[in-house]
Amino acid sequence: MAIIEESVEIKCSPEKVFAYVTDVKTWPKWHSTMPTAVLTSSEKIGVGTTYRGTNHVMGRDMEWSSKVTEYETNKTWGESIISGGTQIFEHLAFAPVTGGTKFTLVYDMKVAGFLKLVSPMVFRTMRKQAKDNLNTLRKILETTT
Repeated sequence: MAIIEESVEIKCSPEKVFAYVTDVKTWPKWHSTMPTAVLTSSEKIGVGTTYRGTNHVMGRDMEWSSKVTEYETNKTWGESIISGGTQIFEHLAFAPVTGGTKFTLVYDMKVAGFLKLVSPMVFRTMRKQAKDNLNTLRKILETTT
């Protein structure tokens, strides 16, 4: 297991950050490696909601599916993501701070198969992408307010 944790402060309310981050239509806009993501269950978002999509990682397209495991409006979001032999438990936290929101992203990852052999490189790449994605998210939200 490896844990990746990154945070960013965004000059927007937790309500705005939460609404944007949990809208599947926005994911490809701020996740640089995610060309597609779609809702695969009912429109009501909450624990049990499911998604699927693709990530482009290390020159390969990898399909994934996920299920929301934690949902507290404007505060937390969690999901279990499966992609091949990799399982990621994602936890998002939205904390009010002076002038905006501290948004924290945590990936708790278990890898198997071939990826286990190259996992240090995968984790470094994912950490860098997480930082880049959070900066992109901050720029998007701060320019649309």
